[in-house]
Amino acid sequence: MNAIAAIARLECMRLLRAPTTLSLLLVLPLLQLILFGHAIRPDEARLTVVVAGPDDRETAEVRRRIGMDAGLFVVGADLPAGAAEQAVRDGRAAIGIELPRRRSFADPLAPLRPVRLVVDAAEPSATDLGTARLEAAYWKAQATRDPAARALSPEIVRLYNPQTRAAYAFLPALVGVAVMIAMVLLGCLSLSREREAGTWETLMALPTGPCAIVLGKLVPHMALGTVQGILVLAGAVLVFDVPVRGPIWAIVLLLPFFAAAHFLTGFALAARARTQVAALQGAVGFYLPALLLSGFLYPFATLPGWAQAIGRLLPLTPFIAAARDVLVRGRGWHVAGQALVPIASFAVAAGLIAVLLQVKRSGRL
Repeated sequence: MNAIAAIARLECMRLLRAPTTLSLLLVLPLLQLILFGHAIRPDEARLTVVVAGPDDRETAEVRRRIGMDAGLFVVGADLPAGAAEQAVRDGRAAIGIELPRRRSFADPLAPLRPVRLVVDAAEPSATDLGTARLEAAYWKAQATRDPAARALSPEIVRLYNPQTRAAYAFLPALVGVAVMIAMVLLGCLSLSREREAGTWETLMALPTGPCAIVLGKLVPHMALGTVQGILVLAGAVLVFDVPVRGPIWAIVLLLPFFAAAHFLTGFALAARARTQVAALQGAVGFYLPALLLSGFLYPFATLPGWAQAIGRLLPLTPFIAAARDVLVRGRGWHVAGQALVPIASFAVAAGLIAVLLQVKRSGRL
């Protein structure tokens, strides 16, 4: 028993002295508490809505009721009849409301038609809640109208994903998640293993310079991440029938930059950490917020403004948006171009940080 107690005391002393213990006990749980307590709110979707109809007064009244009863955000104004669906297809709103022409003394023979809700169903977990809110507001408003109008249920048109299959939103995003996790971990291991084996100092002593060394390690990992992303993408399309409505090569061309951004992130984490375990902890601390704030696990529209601002800084967020836009919504090359700017900027910043940290650590700065 004395031997067990002595070993236990020694282990407690090691745990209290190790920086990784502090991060495991305090930092990561605190991060999880903040994210799940303040950022993840699936019932508070910040969805945008447009209203179109032949009567400007009725359109204005519907816009007022939506903001008051449904808690959604109405964008645009004075849209002509028939313009709601095009606004949703253009990405200006998640839901479009098309108001029908109503009977009046001036037009007593107008046909009785229901209100038409045009929904962007590429992310059904986000828009289903908004649709339910609009239906509730619709029936609340209809309770004050004549019985004939009350009998008409709203017509719901779901674009891009009529069957509301969750795979259409989940699997395009999974391409980015798989590459992100693999590249961050490989970036951490690439440096920490060589440093613990004593070979990194030999590389740093070469006359090529630290930038050339980092780039030399980056290139094969970029190729590896690209191949991995293509395999996941092919599985999503061929096995799970995810549609390809846009230029799939736009996503493929994003993969090398996306892989580079996360490999360099892992490299920077390893350059800052003292041990391989600490580097892997840093990797977990990086991709946990990325999974929660990018729109992968929870719809991006449900996040508060500050969480969306953080999420936009991470490469996974624009990649997921581009993958869904190209594959499911059928949008073109310009979507990939818009996503490339933040991804490449993040890669450059992570690479500079990795080089500076490693040079400073080796005493060559």
